[in-house]
Amino acid sequence: MAYAPMYEMWKVTVGEAIYEVLLDLGHGEDFPLKSHPWFFGIRIPMTNKNADGLPSEEEEERLNAVENRIREVTKQRDGLYVGRRQGQGNRDLLFYFPRRPSGLDDRIRASMGTELLFISREDGGWKGYEQLLPGPREWRSIEDGRIIGKLLEQNSDPKAEHRVMHRVSTTITKGAEALVELMKKLELEDIDTVGKKPDLTVVGIQKTTLDVDNIIKVSFVLESKAPKAKGRYLGWTAEPTGDGGGGSLAVDDLEFDIDDIDIDEEDEG
Repeated sequence: MAYAPMYEMWKVTVGEAIYEVLLDLGHGEDFPLKSHPWFFGIRIPMTNKNADGLPSEEEEERLNAVENRIREVTKQRDGLYVGRRQGQGNRDLLFYFPRRPSGLDDRIRASMGTELLFISREDGGWKGYEQLLPGPREWRSIEDGRIIGKLLEQNSDPKAEHRVMHRVSTTITKGAEALVELMKKLELEDIDTVGKKPDLTVVGIQKTTLDVDNIIKVSFVLESKAPKAKGRYLGWTAEPTGDGGGGSLAVDDLEFDIDDIDIDEEDEG
């Protein structure tokens, strides 16, 4: 498959630490690139971070300016920029080179005029890149972010309360019943089952702002639990909203677990 840049951004939580990852997923199907076996990482310490370890708005601008200058320098040595990770007071840039870029660290350090840390090692298997690839939750976050982006393009107010409709299909009645119970535990409203077996769809409304962290608490649970109910998460939709409240949903611990529901292949319901 021909390479095409595909940068995506998402958040990752490691313990209590929050990181933002930006990665070129265009290499996801063809890595490792044998032409670029040498990993080169650059750490840019933050000078102004928020309480969560991520940069303030002003610091984000400074980091972007420094990163852009570094990327220009690495291009001159055939460096391939694959992405970055930032959090805990640092931004880490990831590059791959055809060969060890001798002396590049000294050149960058001298030209940037800021404190930088470097790591340089052979990585023919692109382990550094592979470790940052998104898992199931991150893929869900990426998709939720895309939907939010489309709503923002329609002048939707991200801070307004939206009626986010989640939909899950299932082929059996017991599965639909289990999904209804799950949606109740997720604090969804106006829960309903439409259609007839084997084409049942359970829908529920989440009232929330356009916040990925809020929405994924529901979307990822439904996506990961749906197969237990012989079902499939169909995603969510919302109408553009220009004003409203600032609803916030906190669903971290669910007492109800769909894994405990006895769902047989043959449904008599």
